[in-house]
Formats: sequence, structure tokens, C-alpha cells
Amino acid sequence: MNLQLALLEKAARENRLAHLLLFHGGSALHQREVALRLAQILNCNQPMLEGPCQECYACHKISSKNHPDVLWLKPLKTTIGIEQILGWQQKVYLKHYEGNHKVSVIEQADLVTLPAANALLKVIEEPPERTIIILCAQNADGILPTIQSRAQLVYLPDLYEEAWLKGLGEVDPQDADWAFHLSGKNQNLATAVLEHGMPLLKEWVEKFRTAVEERDFLKLFSLFPIDKNQAVLYLQVMAAQTQEGMLKGINRPFEFLAIGRAIDVLRQQVNPRLVIEVLALELFQQGGDLCD
Repeated sequence: MNLQLALLEKAARENRLAHLLLFHGGSALHQREVALRLAQILNCNQPMLEGPCQECYACHKISSKNHPDVLWLKPLKTTIGIEQILGWQQKVYLKHYEGNHKVSVIEQADLVTLPAANALLKVIEEPPERTIIILCAQNADGILPTIQSRAQLVYLPDLYEEAWLKGLGEVDPQDADWAFHLSGKNQNLATAVLEHGMPLLKEWVEKFRTAVEERDFLKLFSLFPIDKNQAVLYLQVMAAQTQEGMLKGINRPFEFLAIGRAIDVLRQQVNPRLVIEVLALELFQQGGDLCD
């Protein structure tokens, strides 16, 4: 379990959990498992230090999704419409039946329609007491900003990323997430990014992108001095981003190939400035737009 989830469970045990949580990333199954475990922690009849007992009447009912105070909502078709949210809203405002907390889990919450989102917002702004709402989405940006701003965001890494995170020790989860995806889920490259420092790398890559997009050779001057190891790291990150952009139709193959050639030359050549400038000129001529 990563640090963020451990803190989340601790808050649940101490009744300090935010009334609105937004799970994003990972798999739908992982999101569902975490939501179910939190519901059990909040309502377990015989709680233990390490979590719910998994043996009591409440734990069994929650795990089988039969607990009257734990509500599950997901799209009936391709969206979650206003009728679904209004029906859910009525259940949310009913008195607790047998649990300590009422927990509502809305799966694929990024498929909530705008009218439904506005109805959901009314409940979020004035939630009933001892009520926790958990929104699950692959992409947090798909959630209405007015809802997102009121939620505690909880990023759930996929299992491959979680295994990598365990070996890092104490790092900022958001920085680790950014490095992992920035590197195309290459663990070694992501670790190098974190060791080098996120702000430095991000600033350099943004400056290079701007120079290429504006075809402004003078803006390249601010990228130097730079040593060979730094240059290789920066170009590897750009290659990973460009490859991802190709899959989305944003970037063209020649951009990825140009960066790959630059990395190969850089590993043989001592002068990183010359390699970077030649790469920029090649992208100028081809009119390349590097992926954000």
C-alpha cells in the first residue's frame, strides 16, 4: 500500500475523512476495492488497528454490496443521467439504517452528464451528516471543475507503477506520478527524472518546446550550459512524450526519429549544445510540434 492510501485509511479510522473523495488513475477494479475497504473501515463492528475485521455482519454485507448504508452507482448505458442522480439523491438523504457512516460510491463519474453533475453538486455542497461520497474516474479532468475543486483527489497507480513506488521510499506521490507518465512508464527513466529534479527538467523541456513551436533559434540560448548526462535525460523524456503523442495522432514519426538520432549522436559526441541545436533546426525545418 502506498503512503497516500495509508494516510487515507488512517483518516477513516479516526473519522477525519473528507466528505468528498475523487479517485483517479489505476483500474476500475482497484478503485472499487479501495472504496469498499474504506466503507468497511467506517462501518466495521469490530475494527482492528490494521483495518476492518472482515468477519462481522457489517463487513460481510459491504463486501457483498448488500449494506443499506453503502450505495453503489454506475452508468446504466453510456452516461449517468439526471434521473439516476435524483434517485440516488433521495437515498442519500434517508436516515442511516445500521451503519456509522453512509458511503456512496459513484463509478465512472466522468460519464455524469452536465444536468446530473449540477444535481450532484447540490448534495456535495450540503452533504448529510456522516456521509462520504467517493467519485471514481480514470481522468480527474473529466469531472466538472466545480465538483473537482471541492474534492480530495486520490491518485491510484496501476499495479506496475505501485510496485515501482514501493521501492522509492518517501517521495511526493504527485511528483512520482508525473515522472512515471512523463517517462512513458519506464521505471529507470522515471527514477532518473526524480533524482535529477522535476522543476529543472520540466523548465528545460518547456523552453525547448517553445523554441521549436515558435521557430526561434535565439530562445535556445537559455537552454545552456548543459552537460551530456542532462541532455540525454531531457531527450529521453521528450522521446517518450513524442511516442505517446504519435499514438494519439498529435506527433508525427519524423519527430520521434529525429530525437532518437540526436540521443544516439549525443552518446558518442561530447558537445551536447551542438546536438541540441542541430535537433532544433531539423524540427524547425519540418515544422514539428512536440507533445505537451
